This record gives sequence, structure tokens and C-alpha cells, in this order.
Amino acid sequence: MLVSLGIFIFVSQAAFGISEADLKKMPLPNNRIIKITGHPQYPPFVWKEKDKNELTGIAIEILKMAFAEINVKTEIIFVETWGRAQEEVKLGHIDILVPPYKNEERIQFYKFSNKPIFMDETVLFVKKGKKFKFTKLSDLKKYKGVAIINDSFGTEFDNFEKSDLNLTRLNETEQCIKFLEIGRADYVVAGLYSGLSIVHKLKLNDSISIFPKRIIITGMYAPISLKSQWNKPEIEAYLDSKIMEYENKGIIKKLEKKYFELMNKLY
Repeated sequence: MLVSLGIFIFVSQAAFGISEADLKKMPLPNNRIIKITGHPQYPPFVWKEKDKNELTGIAIEILKMAFAEINVKTEIIFVETWGRAQEEVKLGHIDILVPPYKNEERIQFYKFSNKPIFMDETVLFVKKGKKFKFTKLSDLKKYKGVAIINDSFGTEFDNFEKSDLNLTRLNETEQCIKFLEIGRADYVVAGLYSGLSIVHKLKLNDSISIFPKRIIITGMYAPISLKSQWNKPEIEAYLDSKIMEYENKGIIKKLEKKYFELMNKLY
């Protein structure tokens, strides 16, 4: 396995004839500054720090580390909502978005790497003690659901939602959880850790639970805007190789531990 990882890293960087040493010296866009934004409520992967308009999390630290190694400065930009963050990257105002799922619509606007940074689970949050049946997507037709604007839950769910679901989209995960708590919704669709952090924050652990059946388990990425000057094959190859390297060295596992512990303290 170590040999195959090494081969992958070598090939992905060498495929364009540009080494890491070359990237350190060659001219790069915007005076070697790359702009990054992300989901404001998706701990431990990325979230807004309390009382600061700054983003932190595993994904942010990984990108800072990777770009620092080729002498590129990262400018981390907080955007108030997930929907707006996606739009800013789509338009090319910001270069990188973390940590979206890949779907058919998004690949029209963002260049996704070959390998996700993390795997994630999309789940349903429901009221404890309330009868709720879900074995297939069609079971959700009779319920009122909520989720945040522009969040994707995999192609199958997204397509089903367009014609068959009573699903209201809100600006923030916290709004969604509050809708569930006061009875304005029967379920919330959200990422497992993102939703859990809000449930803990609002001290609703005794009244809200996670339904056992998952909607999807899929990868989370750090794609580059197709309109960004940083949309270059050598940068994509470099990020792919760094993700593999950080996995191989156990760096990502250490960061996961660090930020899960921080998340638990905060929430």
C-alpha cells in the first residue's frame, strides 16, 4: 500500500511535468495568494469561530498547510451563509470552497479533485418519541422537512426533492433544528456532525435524535472555481498528492482528533 501511494503521488505531480519544487518558484496567480471560503456551520470540518468572523476546522488547516509548502498564502474569507459561499466561488470571486459533496450540478461550476478530503454522512434529525417511518425516500412524502439552502444530499435525494418532497430550505442549520423542535417540521436533513453540533449547542439532546437510516455516505471536497485563475491542472494534481501524503503520514487523523475535541468543548 505504501508503494502504491508513493506511485500515485509521484504520477499525479509528474503528470504535468511540474514538481513541488517547481511550484515553489514558478509564477502563480494573485501574487501567490489564494482565497478560500466554506460552510459557516459544518464542524469539525469547517465553521465560524465564536465571536469572530473567521473560519476554522480540519479542512481549513489542511489547505493552509498544503499551500504553505509551495509558498502560497491563504486568505480565509468568512461568508455568512452556505448558499452565498457557494455563489461567491461559483462566480470566481473566491477560489476554493470547502467542503461540498460532488454532484452533477456542481461540476458545472467547480473543479473537483479525484479524491475527497473526508467522508461524510447525511442523516435525518427527528423528534424523540414521535412516530416516524423511513425505509425509502418515498416514505418522506407525507412529512414536512427542512434543510439549508443550496445543500446537496446526493443526486438521488436532490432529484427526488424537486418533484416529490415537502422540503423547506432555510439559511442556517440552527434555524432548521429550531423548526423541528417547535413542530414546524417533522425532520431535518443535515450532515451528521454539523447537525449534532447544533443540537448540542441548543441543549436539545433529550428531545432530538438521529434516525438510524442514512440518506447517503459520500465524500467532501475542496474544489476550485472553474472561473478562478487557480484552476490549473498542476494545482489540482498537487492538492491530490498532498491529501494522499497527509493521509499516509497520519496527519489527517491527528487533525480530526484535534478538531473533534475542540468541537466537543465548544458545543
